[in-house]
Amino acid sequence: MTVRWAAAARRTTGKVFAPAARLWRRYLRLPALAIIGGFPFTRTGLAFLLLFASALWFYGVLVRDLVLLVAGLGGAVVLFVLLLCTMLMAVVAGIRTGNASTPGELDLDTGIPQPTGYRLRRPRWIPFAVLDWQWVNDGGGETAARVELEQQGTDLVEMASPGRRCIVKRVVRRFAVRDLFGLTEISWRRTEEVMLRVLPYRGMLGQMPPPAGMAEGDDLSDPYAEPKGDRVEMRQYAPGDPLRMVLWKVYARSGKMMVRTPERSVAERKRGCAYLVTSPHDDATSAAARVTIERGLLGDDWSFAADGVLNEANDDREAAFEIIARSGEAHAEERAAGLASYLTRREAEGYQFCLLFIPPDQEAWDAVAAQSAATQTMRVQILTAAGEIVPDQTPPKGFREAASRWLLKPGHPDGISLAEIRSRAAAVRGLANELIAVERSSGRSLSDMLGYKG
Repeated sequence: MTVRWAAAARRTTGKVFAPAARLWRRYLRLPALAIIGGFPFTRTGLAFLLLFASALWFYGVLVRDLVLLVAGLGGAVVLFVLLLCTMLMAVVAGIRTGNASTPGELDLDTGIPQPTGYRLRRPRWIPFAVLDWQWVNDGGGETAARVELEQQGTDLVEMASPGRRCIVKRVVRRFAVRDLFGLTEISWRRTEEVMLRVLPYRGMLGQMPPPAGMAEGDDLSDPYAEPKGDRVEMRQYAPGDPLRMVLWKVYARSGKMMVRTPERSVAERKRGCAYLVTSPHDDATSAAARVTIERGLLGDDWSFAADGVLNEANDDREAAFEIIARSGEAHAEERAAGLASYLTRREAEGYQFCLLFIPPDQEAWDAVAAQSAATQTMRVQILTAAGEIVPDQTPPKGFREAASRWLLKPGHPDGISLAEIRSRAAAVRGLANELIAVERSSGRSLSDMLGYKG
């Protein structure tokens, strides 16, 4: 009864304050941020300002302590000089930020700094002031990113590392000018309309071996095809033929010089499709999907889809990259929601195999298992990827062994163990024929070590 009353109270409170929250976000938030950013003192600087003012008034003026009077005056002068430099730098940088822009359309990777083409000329003649900026999310579809600034002559060059894959149509940069001691700071925001596509970082996944069944089939004999098969046929030697292709045993028996020639054949291409299941920790798995598309492992006539994106890419790399980028904005209720219908449609259209990308999160595996999307004829392979896949280890027996293991090799933030992969794979055993685990930091495939066959 208490739980129901608390839930009802939260709903009622939300309904009451919802109009005020919308009013704050739409009309009051940006002016409030501008006022706060324009206040020139940090908390440390404000504390020092109060300290110097107290020293000047209480001890310098009222008590007439000359030592504290000089100290207070000196501190106030230093603070005033720092404030003056900060304000001057803010004015000059504010004018220049209004004229700077990001050139063209760009592709960025998650998690690593990359140049965006945005640069500012820093006024080096202003001392004691530092300029930097970051990407922030103001709630209008922007993405936050950590920005590192590189000095190239007199210019500050932006190196951005977005935290998630997405399509960025506008960037909100929060500029901040502060002094070297962190006592004064002035900040402001600039919004720029851009066209950026953020894709997952590949790492070493470009070196991963192609999954079994993703390559071309056996050569098929065709008398009307080009001679591209194995050298199983022969003809009489002609000037210009390489001598290493001469059949010397035939020449010894018959006296005729015959050479090996390639068979006229065609290569059977399998039709493959792929589907990406999303989760909050799917960056490595989506990077594996990106590498699969780039290397053409799905054949000539392929299809690709992902959670949270209604469109499907059919033999179009750019459309597939667009889907991978947009899938980073998928919601939890969209996880594996379209998987069952996608596999059914693709199997009816004659696709022969499907590569299913599932991140190593338990919620993603449960969502796939809940779809009951097993097929009869199409071969389904599951590929999961993580930053690091650690082998199964016996738990440490004492504090010293646990501390030494933690100090010698700290855990990877995007790591998972083989035991966790095995336990999560049991939920989808009836769906797939094979499970493959790939490590982004090294590119190695661990399918043989898993001992899993559907």
